[in-house]
Amino acid sequence: MAAAAGPVLARADLRTPNQLRPLSGEPGVLSRADGSARFSHDKTEVIVAVYGPAEVKRSREQLDAATIEVIVRPRAGIPGPPERELEQLLASTLQPCLITTLHPRTAISIVVQVVHDDGGLISAALNGACVALMHAGVPMRGVLAGCAIAMMPSGDALLDPSLEEQQAATACVTYGVELRQRADQPQTMERRLLLSHVRGRISQEHYDLCLRAAQEAGVCLAAFYRRVLQRATSELPAEVE
Repeated sequence: MAAAAGPVLARADLRTPNQLRPLSGEPGVLSRADGSARFSHDKTEVIVAVYGPAEVKRSREQLDAATIEVIVRPRAGIPGPPERELEQLLASTLQPCLITTLHPRTAISIVVQVVHDDGGLISAALNGACVALMHAGVPMRGVLAGCAIAMMPSGDALLDPSLEEQQAATACVTYGVELRQRADQPQTMERRLLLSHVRGRISQEHYDLCLRAAQEAGVCLAAFYRRVLQRATSELPAEVE
């Protein structure tokens, strides 16, 4: 996925430019939540809890849909502007992906605990939230996949950058892509862009290149979700008759 001809930038972890970091997902890590997941892109890790649909405060009640609440807790200390920004990004991205009209006058609360941030925190939080929502059985229109891409001064585009790569980049773009199977062509995935968050400056050509790479990575992430959820389901104890 290098954007320029010439030698490809070597990555510290020896990944190719279009390779995701090692992924880890574990649904059901919190017993008191309606759904939960631990999700990591290598060293970047979050724990996400989902509560609801449940009773909502009258001041936030919607008559025709559920209210989406997102809370982000930092690794240490009290939440600040970065956590508030992440809450808004997650809420605005998740809202159109959830079928909120099935549970009007309720609240769906999503709590994201940051365990460690080594780059790509927005995408890791999106992916963890999607697995936790699926684990909770919250109705969704499709699968949501988050992916970050860093444009380097060399012209290389690096998929799923580490914090060191992000800091060295001229621009870093995080995409949130919803994937769903087409009713008329079940083997084809529709891809809808729900989030495009850019830090730095990037040309239109490079932006389009990164978007295509993020969409392809989203297909891999969706397949990973299915595997971890299927594994979690298969490990449940059999019911006693």
